Amino acid sequence: MVGCRQDSNITGPVTSSTGNVKDNILYTFAVSKDRLGIFDTLSMTLTAFNQATTTDTVYVGFNIFTWSLTNGSGKMIASGPTVVDNLIAIVPLKPHQSVILNSLKYSMAGIFGAPIQAGLYHLRCNVINGLSLQLNLYCGQSTKQITDPSGVTSPIYPLKVENKWTFKQIYLSNDGPVFGSDTVSQTIVGEEMMNGEKWFLVASTASADQLITSRQDGIYLYYPDINTAVLKYKYPAAMGEEYTSGYEEWTGAADTLVTFQMTVDSTNEVVTVPKGTYQCYEYDAPEVLSTFGIMTNEILAQEVFFSTIGPVKERYGYTIWELISTNF
Repeated sequence: MVGCRQDSNITGPVTSSTGNVKDNILYTFAVSKDRLGIFDTLSMTLTAFNQATTTDTVYVGFNIFTWSLTNGSGKMIASGPTVVDNLIAIVPLKPHQSVILNSLKYSMAGIFGAPIQAGLYHLRCNVINGLSLQLNLYCGQSTKQITDPSGVTSPIYPLKVENKWTFKQIYLSNDGPVFGSDTVSQTIVGEEMMNGEKWFLVASTASADQLITSRQDGIYLYYPDINTAVLKYKYPAAMGEEYTSGYEEWTGAADTLVTFQMTVDSTNEVVTVPKGTYQCYEYDAPEVLSTFGIMTNEILAQEVFFSTIGPVKERYGYTIWELISTNF
């Protein structure tokens, strides 16, 4: 078991791991960092190593272990993953051979929201074979995290900590009619300095968290796993203008940047949503198919509308978001 200092900031990155043996197989549970802040990703991996002199078999797959995170008082903070049938395979393991049984990633903003109450937390891994492994993590404020109430001025995206957008999420059937709806939100939960530039963490209740900033030519997204900033929404721009954007994709061996062409469909589109009527920039991202070996990943086409108060409407595949309210 690995412990962490309970100080006001986080030092690192460091790697923590713990292991135990069952039936001549050494199971090791590890995280990429044991000191985590709101901008970090909790990455956990379970591996198996055959210590015997004969070939054995192990289970590999999504359901090979479940995890839970509790605070020092034993209160449950989060757990996962959701158990799904038929996502486990049996594979042979030769003598002195190791294999990754499963690897999971979760954003700290998605786990905690903001702010994180600094202190010691316990991450437990329960393996399908009955083993239980535990790590101690220190969670608190990131070393690069700052508090600056001035935010960043952007003509299409007000970037300031605690700004919140609430949307009606509408689900469409394949032939068009609405078959359901609910409410989702996006909130700026923190900001940090990277290379002298402010970046804001946008946490969503329905999609992946994003690091964003505003530059002279528009809104950028940052992908920390590949250390790359990408222009997402160009501003100012001309109607019909095309430009290169991209997203982070897992190839089966590593993360990489997949690029595609964004289009500015309009610079004065009038859009009516529950919150009101706005004059918007309309951005269009095409459907993207990326192939890595035998694996093909699909990103659905996307239309996004921005006004002076930020995102107003979005359509992604068979889902539509329409702005209901903001808190600023």
